[in-house]
Amino acid sequence: MASTTDQSATEEASEPQPSGSNGMSDASHKVISCEKDAAMGDITTKKSRVDLQSLPTRQYLDQTVVPILLQALSTLAKERPPDPINFLAGYLLKHKTQYEQSTGVSPAAGQ
Repeated sequence: MASTTDQSATEEASEPQPSGSNGMSDASHKVISCEKDAAMGDITTKKSRVDLQSLPTRQYLDQTVVPILLQALSTLAKERPPDPINFLAGYLLKHKTQYEQSTGVSPAAGQ
């Protein structure tokens, strides 16, 4: 009889136990947490778009285009291509994603 009780206790211990007071598992908590973070990211993105619109011109430019323009112009000065306008345009298009990620400005923000 004692071995049957021990076996039941072992089986119960091996089953995933819900954590928290409402009986939700850790996986459920992680999913909910990720969804909350995603929702907060959407709110932050909307807020940053509004913030960009309310910035003075100099700050807006400094936060959105000056970093990539400085790098582009530096590269332009070093390479001195025969068609600098097309070179500059190509550079901006090629490298814009890395600057969008670092500045937090999305392509939709300007549309």
